Amino acid sequence: MIFSHILSGSILAGAGIGIFWHYFGRISLFNRLLWGFFLLTTSLAALIGVIQYAGYDLLEPLHRSMIVLSDSLGVVCVVTAVYALLNQRTLSLLSFLSTIIFGLFLFISLLLPDARVFTPIVPSMGILILMLLAVFALLQRNKRGLWVVLAAMSMGLATKADSFNNFIHPTDFYHYASALALWLFGKAAQRDNQRATR
Repeated sequence: MIFSHILSGSILAGAGIGIFWHYFGRISLFNRLLWGFFLLTTSLAALIGVIQYAGYDLLEPLHRSMIVLSDSLGVVCVVTAVYALLNQRTLSLLSFLSTIIFGLFLFISLLLPDARVFTPIVPSMGILILMLLAVFALLQRNKRGLWVVLAAMSMGLATKADSFNNFIHPTDFYHYASALALWLFGKAAQRDNQRATR
């Protein structure tokens, strides 16, 4: 049992669910579903990790698979959702299904033994695309872009958790930095949520 991992994993799991409920509860259906896939796969991976850190080591393969799902389907969903958010687009059924199919294709591909070496590349590419989308939005004076830049930076820091090993355990740093990224994404969508409630 590793208490610090249980605490940080619980915070990440709770953050994903709470942020989805608070910030994305009233946006259009397909946009909300994509945010949900991103936030809830992250939360589910963290929750399974919490159970594993509590002593149920049999869940380790499932935990690893959920992390790959979060890093493939989740990342593809957040890139499309951020694109729609920054451009104020309501996603169609076709764009929603295309995103899900591509994300699931990536997930299945990354589970193959020969493709596992590419697993860290997908989140890095997703972060790069998010940064480019956000910078383009900032050039158009879209203030949401700043929140997306900060969220992408936090995601980037989470992937470099090993660099902070002297200060905090990499697993805990990853959980906290990821939770911060989720909150920053929520702040980026806050205006849309407020508009929808009027």
